[in-house]
Amino acid sequence: MTETVLDNELVRDYAAKGSESAFGALVRRHVDLVFATGFRLTGDAALAEEITQNVFISLARKAPALIGYETLAGWLHRSTVLETKARVRSELRRRQREQTAFEISNIEREGGSSFSALLPLLDEALLNLQENDRLALVMRFLEEKSLREVGEILGVEEDAARKRVSRALDRVGDFYRKRGFSLATAGGAPALMAASTHAAPVALAAKAAAAGISAGPAVGIFHSIAGHFMKLTKTQTAAACLCLAAVPLVWQHFASNAVARQSSALDAETAQAEQQAGRLESEIARIVGVTDKSRTANSNSSLLLHNLHTQMADASARPHYHWDEASPYARLPKSSLNNGIGLWAFQDHHGKLTSQITALLQMTGTEILKVEGAVHQLLDNYYTLEKEGMKQVEPNADDLKGGHAADQTRVFDVAYPGSNQMAQLQQNFYNQINSILGDERTGIFSNAICFRGWIAPNAYVGCGTEMTICNAAYRIRFYQPSKSDTRIPFSTKSDSGTIWATLAPNDVADVFTPDLQDWITAAQQHAQ
Repeated sequence: MTETVLDNELVRDYAAKGSESAFGALVRRHVDLVFATGFRLTGDAALAEEITQNVFISLARKAPALIGYETLAGWLHRSTVLETKARVRSELRRRQREQTAFEISNIEREGGSSFSALLPLLDEALLNLQENDRLALVMRFLEEKSLREVGEILGVEEDAARKRVSRALDRVGDFYRKRGFSLATAGGAPALMAASTHAAPVALAAKAAAAGISAGPAVGIFHSIAGHFMKLTKTQTAAACLCLAAVPLVWQHFASNAVARQSSALDAETAQAEQQAGRLESEIARIVGVTDKSRTANSNSSLLLHNLHTQMADASARPHYHWDEASPYARLPKSSLNNGIGLWAFQDHHGKLTSQITALLQMTGTEILKVEGAVHQLLDNYYTLEKEGMKQVEPNADDLKGGHAADQTRVFDVAYPGSNQMAQLQQNFYNQINSILGDERTGIFSNAICFRGWIAPNAYVGCGTEMTICNAAYRIRFYQPSKSDTRIPFSTKSDSGTIWATLAPNDVADVFTPDLQDWITAAQQHAQ
């Protein structure tokens, strides 16, 4: 491959050792892709630079959960789109879409290229593709890799990679045709993709790398030692292994000499002991006589001592054992942890672990990183399924109950992904947690997750105020916060009923954030 070091190797090097050079290499490799995507969606170079830095900060924070990705191109593209949507208000996006058809007609009438009008919809078209198809187009056109390189990363032959790219381009064309736009006169989807690249400013890679590294994880002593060992050459490694192999032989040689010296010393001690044995036999005979006399006296003393103990027991009750009240822990049966004890596992809807659950399960720093990485992966997969079945709708009379105005109400219908998909999603998550914490701690952890319904148990169908992952289709309505509100009012309607509550701005799910960014910002300003 052209790039001898894969993305997952660089991510592992950074997550394990905090390698700034590894992170810088990742930024330089993908900064053009991220900047071009942000620039296409906003048309503002300064805003695209800010979006680029935020995306790489997110990469630094989520590095432990991304070690399994052979290339980060697909993940970075999706993260850039979500970050951009969070920065662009929904009203501006709607206005841009309404003007697209008008701009195309004018451009075609004047005989010019329609790429400038079609580019804002390109990333939405890419997000509608399957993951492997989207990744193939991102690498082929946005990162300008050859078909052979695309095939190697995807694990297929070059011809198969060519077919996958062709099929994905056809689907991009279908996306535009469904919206009334034809790519035939503009050179087709390949020409549109080729025109979508945009080089990042020269200094942006350094800025993004510095921002990401400042937000990234710290390096442990063990990782530092392991990093030095990994830097050895093959000759140095072989020499180190020979030294390690020779240690047992040297130890055995010195041990044998020590045994020989000890044997000689024991022979001398045995001879001396035999001489002392004769003297001891006569002394023992004398002691036996004295002992017989003492035994009689001792029996009398034992009887007296027993009587004294009996009197003391009658005079005062035995002292009770008390648990130290100053201890930060309480003693209780393990079964209590699995039978209703109220314990929060997460601080928020984003899966940040509480100090109580980490202390109770005695998690190490590495275990905390791995568990939170598994939670982030679960949420990413769940929100991807939700986004596929989610649509924003106009509020009806039921949505406006309580005196809410239509222009101050935003309503979303969210389809249920399906019990099989949800069960598989949760099973994969619990299997991953079990591989980190083991059976006993995983059981306690899963009960803490279901406490107050952060994740709905498999037997429950519906939605709750504390739920982050639901087991049902639902309709959710958000209401514009008033000038004094620091939280966003909302209500959820499902087969299990209707729930009214409020959310902290930072607790709004990622799938709704782009359409609620203006209200989120207002609530945050009210809190200041």
